Amino acid sequence: MAVYRYPTKDLSISNAKAFVSAMNASDGRNTKNSVILYAVVGNNYEYPNEPTPIMPADNEQYLQYEAHREFIGAKKITTGDISHVVPRYDWTSGTVYSMYRDTDEDMYERRYYVLTNEYNVYKCLYNNKGGQSTVKPTGFSTDSFTTSDGYTWKYMYTISLGDANKFLTTLHMPVKTISASDGSTESDRQLAVQNAAVNGAIEIVETVNIGAGYHTVANGVVEAGGRTTLRLSAAGDNPPSPLDNYYNGSSVYIISGTGAGQLRRIIDYNGSTKQLTVNTAFATVPNTDSSVIVSPTVTIIGDGVGAKAYSRVVEATGAISNVAMIDTGSKYTRAKALITSNNIHGTGATANVVISTVGGHGSDPVRELAADKIMLNVIFNGNEGISANGNGYIPSNTEFRSISILKDPVLKVDSNNNTVTTESIANTSNSPSTLRLTNRLTISYNQMDGSTPLNPLAVRDIITNKRNLLRAKSGALEFVTELSPTVRNTQGLTNAVQGANGNIVYIREDETIADPSFYSVYINSVESYGDYAAFTKDDVILKSTAETEIATVEALKGPEANTFSGELLYAENVQVVLRDLEQTEDIKIILDF
Repeated sequence: MAVYRYPTKDLSISNAKAFVSAMNASDGRNTKNSVILYAVVGNNYEYPNEPTPIMPADNEQYLQYEAHREFIGAKKITTGDISHVVPRYDWTSGTVYSMYRDTDEDMYERRYYVLTNEYNVYKCLYNNKGGQSTVKPTGFSTDSFTTSDGYTWKYMYTISLGDANKFLTTLHMPVKTISASDGSTESDRQLAVQNAAVNGAIEIVETVNIGAGYHTVANGVVEAGGRTTLRLSAAGDNPPSPLDNYYNGSSVYIISGTGAGQLRRIIDYNGSTKQLTVNTAFATVPNTDSSVIVSPTVTIIGDGVGAKAYSRVVEATGAISNVAMIDTGSKYTRAKALITSNNIHGTGATANVVISTVGGHGSDPVRELAADKIMLNVIFNGNEGISANGNGYIPSNTEFRSISILKDPVLKVDSNNNTVTTESIANTSNSPSTLRLTNRLTISYNQMDGSTPLNPLAVRDIITNKRNLLRAKSGALEFVTELSPTVRNTQGLTNAVQGANGNIVYIREDETIADPSFYSVYINSVESYGDYAAFTKDDVILKSTAETEIATVEALKGPEANTFSGELLYAENVQVVLRDLEQTEDIKIILDF
């Protein structure tokens, strides 16, 4: 019998973590462990309804072939250009935030963490029974803390200015788990939080039913203390009960003064003397400066150790207002809380235990905030690469309409973009920062008026060559051999373009040669028929629209990566981007795992 289940959130997070780890890996002499990514710009063709982009086709033809043909240039994505990201929730006064619950199936769809205007991130552990958050969380304590609006928060980390500039957007914010400090204040604080996290801690016990009729002694004053007894003052607005055994089964917690922090269960109470007897001797005997709370006992039962809490009672109604943790304990994977006093007063209160995330709150922000998305950020400056020789060249003064992520292309160059004899898959040692993915032709114009070509080429011109025109007219171009000589002649240029063509992406004077007739022409979408070379040295260039001889190819260089190599992980069409020498393109891409 087949059983169908959706993948868990942990699987998505794990895949995202594995992706980042592979980006950070290094390759050995005979092994490839890393993932090398390039952000690629391409497509200088106008859309049918320019400027409205068309949706890239999610099929084999487009992803494996067509998109590659339109590539212009690529920039390497470094480890500093990648980050886990999560939805951004800015803290805003008056908002009701969700609280972390280990049993909430929809936890990761809720707003249970916030980003403050100081770029600090806090996780909401308790939301005061769905109350509004009106006090902004602040500080960098490794312990959880409660603000005056009743919210309990956990400081997680601070987004550095550098990470904010690269990865913080109106919709997303960066998150990372670190293994060591980089020396910055932000990483020091985060590492302290991670190291202080306690696995299986119980930070919150929330009341489910508040009950009624419970009695408390709030801020009780100790008149005398002993190893197992303490006598309370009868003075005050909320004096102890005069009834014997009234507080049997309740607990006493020393909130301040001598012996502060001790919790004991009451086993006997004398109403006349106001003396309590406790089940276990005090380690530090309370004194007259001690202040106590007497309230119903909170018992935490589970498979961990050390969790202790006491209850707070609303004096006017006798309801349990909340449960305060004394010690969060550790190693709990399951637990429940019982609220008890005795049969003289109070009934009906129940509570729910919230166990911390695996590793403890703050131990792994990536997992705790469900960061199963990765943002890639790469910046294209004006002219990238070396324009003089075309190495890694991504020109300005051109345009693109597609953005892609290419994984592990096969390179024809080394880390300095110098041509190599043996092509190899991109790895940590051979991958240059930029790749020219166009064909570069060095041409000389046939006709010049001084330093100006008389019939210049232009961006988006489709070019072919005289060699293929002659082959088409003679019938040497195989797919036209059955045509008559007359038809071959009249359709020669059309068939030459089908036999060999390329789209001009960019053109400029060749800065390495003094002769003004020499230009560098960058073309993509190069196509040829069969195994014939589309363009070779000494080819005479023709436009696709006329047989006029324009220029001669003096030299050529192919793309710096094999066309159609690598895996296309992401493809998006955008409105036309006009590149400029003084302009940068800040590209942010989110991969959802």
